[in-house]
Amino acid sequence: MNTLQHTVEDFKLFEAIADIAFIAGQKGFFSGDSRTDIAEFITWAKEFEGVHEETNWDEIDYQEAIEAFTGHKLRVDLQ
Repeated sequence: MNTLQHTVEDFKLFEAIADIAFIAGQKGFFSGDSRTDIAEFITWAKEFEGVHEETNWDEIDYQEAIEAFTGHKLRVDLQ
């Protein structure tokens, strides 16, 4: 039996991808090409995780940070 092994960093990235996709969906975003959208969300999640590599989530509200980041990306990167 083969099981997948994931690191804590993997799970943080997966969470960011899911959150970004959820927020974009809530805002009604869809470019018309879901594969392109998903690839973009993965890129954004990697960027978010890089920017917040040292962030102490006990001091900073994660939900506010990911919502602000995603809102900015939807306005700037997809115009």
